Amino acid sequence: MRIKKIRYSFFFFLIICVPSIEAQQLHHLKTHELIERQWIDPDHAENFATIQVQDFQGRIKPIHTLAIDLLRKIHGKSTFKYLDKNNEDKILSATQVFLGMQYRPDSWQLLEFIKIEKKAIPELQKYISINALGYTSAAQFFDFQGNYKLKEIVAAAFAKAPGKRTVFDKDIIKIDERINIVWSIFNGQFLKIFPKTGDQNQTWYTPAQVDIKFVGDDQLLFNKIIPTYLEQLEKGQKSKNWTTANETVSIIKNFQLKQGGAIVLSTKKVRWEIWFNKNMVFLKTLIAYTLLGIILLIFNFIKVFTKVNFYVSKIIIVTIILLSLVFLFHGFGIVMRWYISGHAPWSNGYEATIFISWVGMFAGLLFSKKNTFTPAVAAILAMCLLGIAQGSLMNPEITNLVPVLKSYWLLIHVAIITGSYGFLALGSLLALIVLILMSTNTYSKTTKTHNTIQELTNINQLTSTIGLFMLTIGTFLGGIWANESWGRYWGWDPKETWALISIIIYSFVLHIRIILPKNYMYFYNVCSFFSLGSLIMTFFGVNYYLSGLHSYAKGDPFPIPTWIYIAIPIAVIISIFPKIKQKNKTLNTF
Repeated sequence: MRIKKIRYSFFFFLIICVPSIEAQQLHHLKTHELIERQWIDPDHAENFATIQVQDFQGRIKPIHTLAIDLLRKIHGKSTFKYLDKNNEDKILSATQVFLGMQYRPDSWQLLEFIKIEKKAIPELQKYISINALGYTSAAQFFDFQGNYKLKEIVAAAFAKAPGKRTVFDKDIIKIDERINIVWSIFNGQFLKIFPKTGDQNQTWYTPAQVDIKFVGDDQLLFNKIIPTYLEQLEKGQKSKNWTTANETVSIIKNFQLKQGGAIVLSTKKVRWEIWFNKNMVFLKTLIAYTLLGIILLIFNFIKVFTKVNFYVSKIIIVTIILLSLVFLFHGFGIVMRWYISGHAPWSNGYEATIFISWVGMFAGLLFSKKNTFTPAVAAILAMCLLGIAQGSLMNPEITNLVPVLKSYWLLIHVAIITGSYGFLALGSLLALIVLILMSTNTYSKTTKTHNTIQELTNINQLTSTIGLFMLTIGTFLGGIWANESWGRYWGWDPKETWALISIIIYSFVLHIRIILPKNYMYFYNVCSFFSLGSLIMTFFGVNYYLSGLHSYAKGDPFPIPTWIYIAIPIAVIISIFPKIKQKNKTLNTF
């Protein structure tokens, strides 16, 4: 029983602090040897992944989801890749990692899987060893006396006000958070798998909590099930027979159904969430939009600048059909996230970005009959937005709603506002295509280029008009919601202010036709193109850089990508270049 108790509490400090013979021997094992001594059968891991768990925000989800969320935070990826004894690539699933960290924490304290930000590596190498890929092990952060090597620099980073923290300070805080997560997994603090009937707070408990009292045999199960299960993992690993361990998983799931009441997820919902995790709908749509969008864009330029043949037209039609199928798959992913989360899937920056990309694609397909450039540009827009969402800047984790968002206005106001961004952004990117076509158009006004410019400008005006109406209506509805939530209709919050600025800017752009009735087309497209900046500020700038009631990441903005500083001068050149060709006969009509 004493051995079980030590193993059950994982005793991470003793492994590091006490120079035992076993710990010394483990330090000499290679990566694949450390993994082999705690290897979990993939089929059993899949079974274990269906157990439900309550996260620290109160959301009930499969362990499969929890494991992926934690591994992304620690490792930066949803799987762990390593080389076996034959130098061949092998992969551990997130659940295998999560379960292995509790079964053999002494192996995982030595495995290099904790991500270190690139900019922090030179400074941190003074304290810890980091491999060539930018990863280190948990053991590196402690000396043999149990002292935390980063204690002083972590304390210094937290002591600063959020606005005064340097990039290094923010990286250190992230790394410290990863160490705390690893520590918590080793100690079983994330294993909140035991609900209790009649608990008023609907709190689930970890096996490490000793002050929890159940009735009758349930108390015995709560006390013994995890230590017993860890023993069964060891037997399963030695005998390659995981039947007993699988039976214990079934016992835990039955306990959850008995004690969990109404908040336990249905088997169907658990399966769909695991399917959603595995199939990475939005990553697949990103790849599809990228390939199909580039193909469609290229063939549209071929269509404009060359004599159209049968095959070019057919390729364009087939590509649009494929884009439509990807669009439906994209929409299915949004619906699945809605079903899994239980609320409208545009409650945070990641979800809103996914939704805007879908609306932009919808707008592109809506006007595809008028000009086939439109779905191509929409696919490029969706590619950019999904690329941002799938990158490391946004957290894809599904969370419970904060109290202020638990309102029917989330479904109405946020959908209309974010949907407007899709239409407006599409108009701005169409303006970019028009400016490129203007730069290349050196023939008479009767050419296909001129006709395409006219068609795209008209579509731009239509999409921008729809987007402006949606943005205006959404802003008014937001005022009503603000009055219900905060007791005032308008408070000059940064989000409110920039929404108003965007309305004014796009109103001005759409009235250029009246202000400059003659040769308005060039000025309209230039203004429409650069008005995209107000949308970027309204959505990304306010949410991540300004402090306000609508901020998704108050005080913790992500760094501005370096390509932005390259893209802005290029955009200016593209907008000026058509003006340089002012003598061109066709351009004079713009």
